[in-house]
Amino acid sequence: MRTHRHGTDQDGTHGSGIDRARPGGTPAPPLLALQRSAGNAAVSRLVTDAGSGDVVQRSPEPSRPSSRTSQKSGDSQETESSQESAHSMTAVDRRKIKFAQDKAELLKRVGRIDVLKNVPGFLSGLDAFLDNIEADMKAGQPTGVDAGAIDRIIEGFHDPRVQGHRVQYGWFVRQQGKEGFQGALDRVAAGSAEHGHLWSKMNSAIPTEDASVGHGVVLEASVQGRIFDGLLFGLPTWSASDALAALWKRLSTTYVQALTGTVTAHALDGTVGSSVLSTLEWPELRTSIAQGRVDGLAFVVYRSREDPSGGPVILEPVETFQVRTQQEFDDLPEAPSDQAWRDQQRVIDQQQRAALADIHSREEEIQALDEFVSDLFRRHGSDLRFRDTSTPPNTRTNSAPESPRSDSPGAA
Repeated sequence: MRTHRHGTDQDGTHGSGIDRARPGGTPAPPLLALQRSAGNAAVSRLVTDAGSGDVVQRSPEPSRPSSRTSQKSGDSQETESSQESAHSMTAVDRRKIKFAQDKAELLKRVGRIDVLKNVPGFLSGLDAFLDNIEADMKAGQPTGVDAGAIDRIIEGFHDPRVQGHRVQYGWFVRQQGKEGFQGALDRVAAGSAEHGHLWSKMNSAIPTEDASVGHGVVLEASVQGRIFDGLLFGLPTWSASDALAALWKRLSTTYVQALTGTVTAHALDGTVGSSVLSTLEWPELRTSIAQGRVDGLAFVVYRSREDPSGGPVILEPVETFQVRTQQEFDDLPEAPSDQAWRDQQRVIDQQQRAALADIHSREEEIQALDEFVSDLFRRHGSDLRFRDTSTPPNTRTNSAPESPRSDSPGAA
């Protein structure tokens, strides 16, 4: 549905269907990537499905250590063999590998929310949905929508023990299992829903940071959004699968329907008629405003400028509009529609996706620290003592990563 989630949007602007590069710049051989993400059994199935035309060869290991010269020669031959193997892979093979990788990532994210495995129907719905997507991937075209599977997924996310459309994924992972969690979940869900965030054409890094600092929520960082965000399952775009499009429509609409209070929209240069915000989220929000569940929409317009030091493009909020009616929404400034703007939007989307990855990385570091300290207190309890230290701070000046927004604390 949304550009940043599923590659190219209806209006041709850029989304997130770009594979992350491996450190060092050399892509992993596809079969090795599949083996790492899905195991040897998946590799075996892939080779069998590929037919006799695609032969996978592994050089025999020497019976004794080779010389440095022969080792270098062997490394060169292995690299050439890997490159030849990659070139011999068909488009279908590559889609299968990406499907396996994204499926593994999906299940890892689901596995971090402990209660989901105990929610009736959720896992069976997830399995059926993945079967639906795999059929689309193999056929190279939509094969229909398993609406029942999507229903079970949504019902699982909205279980009172999860409330995945109203709380941030990172917060849930850190707090689950702690004493009094259910009561805290109810309070945080109600409070977060009063500070909901939407966005258009600038990815979700800035809204995610704002939601985290202000105890709010944004779809892509919520439990239900984070679990699926950025996963295309071997498909070129979200529109290649009616099932994937239907899922994201449900995720978006149910997220907006749960919001209360004042909602903030972050938009690059203004409205875009074909965007998810204009076509799907605003109509839902307009209904909530009319029914008194939402006070209104604060529409924040951002402008971009080049970083004089050569860093990523800087996004600055320049004006905020209060919106309650369709006429007020129609009167909002519109983003340009020329090719130059679309090209710049593509660059901004990529840079903000990288900024979002940094935010998620920091969340994981916080989670690891939280687990370490909790374990420390469990093992040592009242015997744990802290003492002053004379060791000077060892953090280098200006070594912390910058915020994706220019007006955040610590931004250059």
